[in-house]
Amino acid sequence: MSEDLQAREEELVRLLAATRRAVADGAGQKEVQALRNESERAFNQWRIETSLALHRTVEQPAPRTERAIESGGQAPRTVREKVYAALLILGTPASSTLLSQAYGAFHDDDLAVGSMRSLREGERNSHQVSQRPYFVCPVLTSDLQAAKGYYALSTWPLEQRIMTPHSAQLWQLQAVANVAATVQSDLDSGQGVSQPALQFLHTMAAAAGLYSGRPETLEAQAHRRMAPLRADHRAYSTEVAGRAQALPEAGQLFGKGAVRLNHAQTAALWGLTRESAERVKAMDADRPAPAAAASPVAGPLIPEQASVRHNAAPSPQQGRAGAVTR
Repeated sequence: MSEDLQAREEELVRLLAATRRAVADGAGQKEVQALRNESERAFNQWRIETSLALHRTVEQPAPRTERAIESGGQAPRTVREKVYAALLILGTPASSTLLSQAYGAFHDDDLAVGSMRSLREGERNSHQVSQRPYFVCPVLTSDLQAAKGYYALSTWPLEQRIMTPHSAQLWQLQAVANVAATVQSDLDSGQGVSQPALQFLHTMAAAAGLYSGRPETLEAQAHRRMAPLRADHRAYSTEVAGRAQALPEAGQLFGKGAVRLNHAQTAALWGLTRESAERVKAMDADRPAPAAAASPVAGPLIPEQASVRHNAAPSPQQGRAGAVTR
């Protein structure tokens, strides 16, 4: 059991016991309700930690030897499969550039950044018509819109796919920890580690401000740096995830813009649009015509009028003479 999961479980047990004692001691409704709210919040956090622990157990990256065998004698991987493999290695939402680097470090072929541009739309359309074990989906912002440039897996908890003020740093450290764990696992199994994988790990670690020659030390450093960020990220993402529960599944995966109307809703919307246009037209018809302007010349001068005025204007000499006479 991870330290986070154990801490959440202990907190939940403590709050449940405190609620039971408050009820037995005849505490007021306000105090009992506050304890119940805290217990529900702790239970939600416990559920999040169990989901994360289960995901890490089920979806561990394959050993390096198995990854090398995958490409032999098989059809080339699609862009979707490559992104999925890279996300499993990183274990956290990532940008297209980082996904390309991660995939290239652990596989013989490459994942071009430009090839991912149409992936999001393709996954969203596939979700409408197919049932797949996973989808590559975007990260959601605080207003439940799809964040540009970041990718995640639909099998991850919603709280893990939400961008917060601390998410960029947290995801960076989490990626370092996961890649370091993968490299260390390959070393412990005696398989050896490729030079591109080691270089990728140290490049990521340096970008995160971590420096060490041993993968297990880098992993420990990354986890220590993540500890103060997790609480703030969790509180923020939990609140956003609570609001996202009102969205259908497509909205929770691809953002508000991915929610599509069915035929009946589309017909109703067009009906309201036509009705509104007819009302505006009727109001314009009932509105009285504007009164004619008092000036004999209304609107811009037409060429003929402009020409007449120009010819009738006094010459400069006439104008000065007139002024002297007056």
